[in-house]
Amino acid sequence: MRGIVILAVFLLAGSGLLAQNDMAFKGHDPRKDANLNPYINKEINPDSNLSINPSLNWNMNPLKENSVNPTLNSAINPMINMQLNPQSNDVLNPVIMKGLRPSTETWKGMFLFNDSNQIFGYISVATQNVMLSFDNSGTWNGYYVKAGGMMYNYFTLFGVWTGMFLCYDNQSGYNLFDKSGKWTHIHVK
Repeated sequence: MRGIVILAVFLLAGSGLLAQNDMAFKGHDPRKDANLNPYINKEINPDSNLSINPSLNWNMNPLKENSVNPTLNSAINPMINMQLNPQSNDVLNPVIMKGLRPSTETWKGMFLFNDSNQIFGYISVATQNVMLSFDNSGTWNGYYVKAGGMMYNYFTLFGVWTGMFLCYDNQSGYNLFDKSGKWTHIHVK
C-alpha cells in the first residue's frame, strides 16, 4: 500500500522537463558528440561490437548466467533484498529524496535516448547499486539494480523484474536489452 501512495503522490507532483535547454544535457547529447552516438561510434554499438553484446557475451546475460539473474540470485532481487528496493528504502525513493527527481534544478544524472537519439527518459544514480528510471516527462517508472560489474537489471516500481537489463558499453554509458538479450536501440548517456 505504501508504494501505491508514494506513486500517487509522485504522479500528482508532475514535472515539465525540457532537457535540451538544460546545461546538464549539453555534455550528454549523442546528436552533437559522435563519441556518444552508437550509430556512428561502432565501439559502443552492441550490434557491431560483440564483446558488449549479451547474446554472445553470456557473462552479462541474466538468461545465461545465474549470478546476474535476480530470480536465481537473491542478493540482487529487491523483493528479497529490501535494501535495493525504493519502496522499502527511503534513501532510494525519489518521492522522499526529492534530489533524485530529474525535475529538480540540482539534478545530475544520465539520459535515455531512443533509436533516433531523442530523449526517451532520465536515470538518477541513487547509489552504486541502484539507478532510478523516469520517463521523458519525469514520471518515475522503475529502477535498475546492479547485477555485476557491467550490468543492471530493470524492475517495475513494485520490484518485479521485467527481464530487461542495461549493459555497459565500455566507454560512455549503457545499452538497454530486452528479455531475449536483443538490443532495444535505447541507450543511456
